Amino acid sequence: MKIVLCDSSTVNSYGFRTDVSGINLERFKKNPVMLYNHNPLQVIGKWDSIAVENEQLVAEPVFDMNDPFAAEIARKVNDGFIKGCSMGLMITQITKTKGIDTATESLLLEASIVSIPADENALVVYADEKQEKKLSINEFNKLFYNMETKDIDTSQLQVELSEKNSQIKTLQAELTAKTDIISDLTAQVNELQKDLAEREYHEGVACVDKAIADGKIPENVKNICLAFYLSNPEDTKTLLEALNPAAPATPSISLSQMVNAPKTEKLTWDELDHKPGALQKLKAENFEEFKRLYREKFNREWERF
Repeated sequence: MKIVLCDSSTVNSYGFRTDVSGINLERFKKNPVMLYNHNPLQVIGKWDSIAVENEQLVAEPVFDMNDPFAAEIARKVNDGFIKGCSMGLMITQITKTKGIDTATESLLLEASIVSIPADENALVVYADEKQEKKLSINEFNKLFYNMETKDIDTSQLQVELSEKNSQIKTLQAELTAKTDIISDLTAQVNELQKDLAEREYHEGVACVDKAIADGKIPENVKNICLAFYLSNPEDTKTLLEALNPAAPATPSISLSQMVNAPKTEKLTWDELDHKPGALQKLKAENFEEFKRLYREKFNREWERF
């Protein structure tokens, strides 16, 4: 039966892992004692076939069957009632490996069968090779990390935690209430903005319609003026107020109407001559009248030059 004394992948009760390739086994192999619960007065056997396999330190337990106590421990181990094993090491170097504190150099002093290991890779650290003093976690931290573990009053922490949770709940309730207020105010602002936009639109329509009624702008530019008003109401009002009403449109009279009007309303050669293109148009539309006016003006008949 092989028992795993150390697994490189497992962090022990002291908070670091042990690199099995850095464990010095020379002293241990000379005296591979197997203790019970790290008690040097309870040697229950020895370890045999000590080897490193797949990053694990393994060994075979050989119980002292002539010792009734050791024989009873052997029975409990073989029957599965005791499964714990723990090393007794002296650490000589700890380094950071892949972000994990790792004992890269150590000396194996003993390995024990234990009834209740501290964890799956339980460990006892000795101060020196004499195994006279075991280091507590606090002593170990002070020695290797220059820090001291302090006892913490967990009951006080629970009280503080409860108070913080209560404060969080109060703040969450206040936040919910303020969020509801913000939502209501936002809805009111949106409604007011909608009412204001409708009012500005109707005021713009009234302003532009009045300008059209006053003859200041034509009907076909109403939408353009309204869009300008909605973006710049004050400038639009100022512009429309400054415009003068358009002069009444002079009824349009065709050239033939002018020529064929009663004699008192007919235009003379000189009057037509002052209207650009009038004589040419008269010549094209009413050649006889053109020749008559020519005769009156120049006292001779029209001749083509």
